[in-house]
Amino acid sequence: MDTSDLPTKSNLIKQKKALDITKQGYELLERKRLILTKELEKYKNQASIIQEEVYRLMGEGKELVKKVNIDIGLDNFVNIANGVKIDDYIDIKNITLMGCEIPSAVHKQEVVKRNYGFYNTTSSVDEAIIKFNEIQEKLIEYAIIENTIYRLSKESGKVRERANALKNIIIPENEKKVKNISEQIDEREREEFARLKVVKKKLNN
Repeated sequence: MDTSDLPTKSNLIKQKKALDITKQGYELLERKRLILTKELEKYKNQASIIQEEVYRLMGEGKELVKKVNIDIGLDNFVNIANGVKIDDYIDIKNITLMGCEIPSAVHKQEVVKRNYGFYNTTSSVDEAIIKFNEIQEKLIEYAIIENTIYRLSKESGKVRERANALKNIIIPENEKKVKNISEQIDEREREEFARLKVVKKKLNN
């Protein structure tokens, strides 16, 4: 049998404590949500900047490919590009922000190793290969930030749902319980006081 709603002072103390805890929880969740929202906006701004850089680099790369196509032909360039060896790797680690794990990656890349001769190639070939390595770097950076935005958005949504549940359901329920118990205790005390007055009056007569 649930006795938590019985109009006793001990229950009133417990319900007031529970109400305080839920209010504190709501405040903490709101702070967390604001921090996550701020971080989310920061990463969105970074993503926008990097996206513009990628578009710019892609445009430059496209122009270089046109130049290479004129100089040596596209088929020859594709064969050269496929043979270029790049010693690189991506070390991805997760860092925690307000309980949300977001990716942090270090992309270490060595200098492009030329494995093609100067015969039948031009400087535009080197420029194009270097340019597309830059594009690769930016695309990796952009992918990491997009993944971070996704995770922060998801976590922010969860926090908002929990905060709304506290604000709109749990806190009002706890406030109602405190009010009901308080009113019943007050009513009982008034009745008890009235009875004591009657008894006292009878004793004095």
